[in-house]
Amino acid sequence: MKIAVITPTFPPYRSGMGKSAYEIARLFATNNEVTVFTPEYEPHPSPASPAGKPLLIKEGEPSAMEIKYLKPLLQLGLGGFVPALYKQLKNFDAIYLHYPFFGTAEIVWLFKIFHPKVKLIVHFHMDTPALSWRAKILSLPSLIIKKSLFKRADKIISASLDYVAHSSVKKYFKAWPEKFSEIPFGVHLDKFHVLPYDIMELQELRDKLGIKKGERVILFVGALDSAHIFKGVEILLRAVSNIKYSILNIKLLIVGDGNLRTDYEHQARELGIDKLTIFAGRVSDEELVKCYNLADIFVLPSVDKSEAFGMVLVEAFACGVPVMASDLPGVRSVFENGVQGITVAPGSVRHLQKKLEEYLRYPQKRLKMGRAARELVEQKYSWEKVEEKLQAIFN
Repeated sequence: MKIAVITPTFPPYRSGMGKSAYEIARLFATNNEVTVFTPEYEPHPSPASPAGKPLLIKEGEPSAMEIKYLKPLLQLGLGGFVPALYKQLKNFDAIYLHYPFFGTAEIVWLFKIFHPKVKLIVHFHMDTPALSWRAKILSLPSLIIKKSLFKRADKIISASLDYVAHSSVKKYFKAWPEKFSEIPFGVHLDKFHVLPYDIMELQELRDKLGIKKGERVILFVGALDSAHIFKGVEILLRAVSNIKYSILNIKLLIVGDGNLRTDYEHQARELGIDKLTIFAGRVSDEELVKCYNLADIFVLPSVDKSEAFGMVLVEAFACGVPVMASDLPGVRSVFENGVQGITVAPGSVRHLQKKLEEYLRYPQKRLKMGRAARELVEQKYSWEKVEEKLQAIFN
């Protein structure tokens, strides 16, 4: 089967949607002919498959996917109007649209009207409540055709039906429940795994980052740019600054980069926690696994419904790290509160501070919750288990 995967972000840009778009395309490519269409604008510095050559999934295997970067006629943030896509979609058996994709979802909708036999799967990722006024203008056409797009879709995928039931598409979920399927994101268990605490590689990373013996590490991983301001880094910094001095043998490790990094560094200085806070920037995949293994707790303090799942949560789980995450639809369904992690009130500095203090006072929780976290991903969140569900949508 020939499948067109359409996504607003794709590696090398670091984002949950881009990462999941890559993994889903990779899984489809094991049994199908896959072409990924994504806009050619920053932060896509260059095509992932040079000169139009297919990007091999695994060396030595015939399966491959091709990446096509299309120049937007109009661009704003990660939205873009790409009319050239319409002609490109001819001769495909199925379209897999990662939504929201303002400026391009409309083109897919128009193509489906005139080519109703082409199967359309819409992967609904999240709502976008915090758009700038310019982005809201770009999103207006998408909002106008949204109901028709979802009605014409043959299947609608979401990582969490809990999120769908509390989202802007809940009315469509009630109207056409048979269209919706819950397929969570996955993690590579051979790549993200538990490392022994005392191995040389982890000690070298501690030395590099300035983490001393006995210091407890609070970890955040995510993009530090305007598109991801909903991640709540400001909330995390303020909460850490309020933690009582009696347990202040901590380090806050922030992994990621973006145009807001300088602002967050300035905030850390203003709060007086710059010596406790490590901005590690972007790291390699190998070093990312080590960063997870350094952590005593992973924190995802997202503030609104722009966060629908949190792939970083399952990455942390795979490394045996408990999490502290906002009690938001979708996010809260990834784990069981009090077993693999702890939920906190979204946007509440005081609640996050209190829960961090409670957790850090009792380090024995780390091992028990960490074991439960690893068991959860093995049972539910491996990409192999996700692949079975994804392949079934074309049957």
